Amino acid sequence: MSLNRRGFLKLTAGAAGAACAANDVFAAPGRNARAAGRLAGLKPMTDGIVPISEAERRGRVDKARRLMIENGIDAICLEGGSSLFYYTAVNWRNSERAFIWILPARGEDAWVCPKFEEDRTREQTHPGTEVRTWEEDEDPAGVVAGIFKSRGIRTGKVGMEEQVRFLIFDGIRKAAPALGLVSATPVTAGCRIYKSPAEIALMQKANDITVAAYKAAIAMIREGMTKEDFAADARNAFAACGVVGNIGASFGEQS
Repeated sequence: MSLNRRGFLKLTAGAAGAACAANDVFAAPGRNARAAGRLAGLKPMTDGIVPISEAERRGRVDKARRLMIENGIDAICLEGGSSLFYYTAVNWRNSERAFIWILPARGEDAWVCPKFEEDRTREQTHPGTEVRTWEEDEDPAGVVAGIFKSRGIRTGKVGMEEQVRFLIFDGIRKAAPALGLVSATPVTAGCRIYKSPAEIALMQKANDITVAAYKAAIAMIREGMTKEDFAADARNAFAACGVVGNIGASFGEQS
């Protein structure tokens, strides 16, 4: 994209505000009734959404492996986050307990998770994919190091995805001191900066929904409302469009 998300939201907010001002929705009598009508006029906009296919995700993994080989990286490590979801469709909230995906340049991928999370991990990952667990009295970094060894990675470079926390990085560095830990960005960014037609279609749909929700929320601005009122109106606008979303606002405060 040539415009980041924050810039896009600012742009759409300005465009929606200009449209509302042009229609004099901020001050005209009976404005609240018209605004409520505008919210009621929103319809779900989720028809036609096509999720990223399993084949496309496999293609992403294949490209990541090619980029690893080109950059002399033997494997990459990822925690829960947007890159993990990009490659695997696994949506995992990080906690104090390590949950890690390891993708070697050559060889099968593997997961490391707490023992009590094994069933949930297997539910979200492909059947047959290796899942190694660690108990509360064990060091998960040692389990990760064991996966590297089982893939023949005893020396060389391992890429750490940018969202991997320092405690994970530091633990792996101590458990596998012969490995050089480097940034995985040449691999992950090398995949993610190029958008497929399916990704572009999803991004366009998200933008269309955002514009519709902004226009409706701004149309409901009224004298005396709080920023919490505005946030509630925005959530309702997104919900009317068939999704979960919100808009932040700062007004009505003294500096």
